[in-house]
Amino acid sequence: MTIVIGVGNDFRRDDGAGPAVVEALRGRVAAVLAVTDGEPARLIGLWAGADLAIVVDAVRAEPPAPGRIHDLGAETAALARRPVTGHALGLGEAVALGLAVGQMPARLRVLAIEGLDFSLGRGLTPEVAAAVTAVTDRIAASLTSNISPNPPPVRESRPS
Repeated sequence: MTIVIGVGNDFRRDDGAGPAVVEALRGRVAAVLAVTDGEPARLIGLWAGADLAIVVDAVRAEPPAPGRIHDLGAETAALARRPVTGHALGLGEAVALGLAVGQMPARLRVLAIEGLDFSLGRGLTPEVAAAVTAVTDRIAASLTSNISPNPPPVRESRPS
């Protein structure tokens, strides 16, 4: 199974990049599509047992280069000492915890999009919107499986 996980909050401007990619992939790929807030236990629950998990998230960088795309593997994501996103805990913690409890996908790919505006509100900045299109196309091209007439379900993993 392949799963694409969009991490973020579409009510925090550029933090909505991950969910926007998942929405844009609907009907284009033969993969499970999921959206989550990035909490490590929810991420682990989504990717556990997957052959391939692709995580898409917006990140902060200093100095910022809005729209720049970083393509990372599990080893690189695990090195993050502090969250690079706006979330309280980062992907690094999720990878470390997943490894500790044996709940990692066979392969993990992280596509991180540098954002600029993480304030309250809807809508991506133009640079991030362009990167969402590029990441969507990159993922669609890499998942060469034929689209089944009954696509895999979309999963939501949000706090209650």
